[in-house]
Amino acid sequence: MEVVKKLIKENDYITTEWSGGKTTQLFIYPEDSNYDARNFKFRLSSATVELGESEFTKLEGIHRFITPLNGELKLTHNHKDYINLKPFQIYEFDGGINTTSYGIVKDFNLMLGNGVKGELESIYIDREYSLIKENQSNFNEIFYFIYAYNNIVYISFNKEINIIKPFEIFLIKLNGNLDLNLNINSQNPSDILLARIYI
Repeated sequence: MEVVKKLIKENDYITTEWSGGKTTQLFIYPEDSNYDARNFKFRLSSATVELGESEFTKLEGIHRFITPLNGELKLTHNHKDYINLKPFQIYEFDGGINTTSYGIVKDFNLMLGNGVKGELESIYIDREYSLIKENQSNFNEIFYFIYAYNNIVYISFNKEINIIKPFEIFLIKLNGNLDLNLNINSQNPSDILLARIYI
């Protein structure tokens, strides 16, 4: 498999309603899978929480990562213990358990189906950040998603410069036998999110 790269723009996203606001699907895989049918391997989304208190949709069998983008978010699974998240602080949890949120925010989500490994990382770039991946031949497919939030970032990859505007995503897909070496630059301090998914 050759390396695949793709710029995903806001026009490519799909926005729908949920009980607490709006949710925007940024990417789903396989790309012909359906969120409502829960037949995806992984999904990236960004949702607005427009109520002071809301119940998350229960997602049995889905492992979730979440971070607020523009405000503080408080979560609880049992109304006894509370998780307080500031912007770009990441929390992971079982999507099948009851989850209540407090706070009016915009968030970012990574959802992983059964058997899919992955992680979501928040990165603060002051000028430059280098990402180096060593060979991981035990996986068939590896996905990297770089989400720019508040500034334009420049990704140097395979001797090309790729410009990523706020709210856009740069996707790199490769197999486990390939190494990855790229640089991410910004003229201004920038917050980005990096999702890694291993299949």
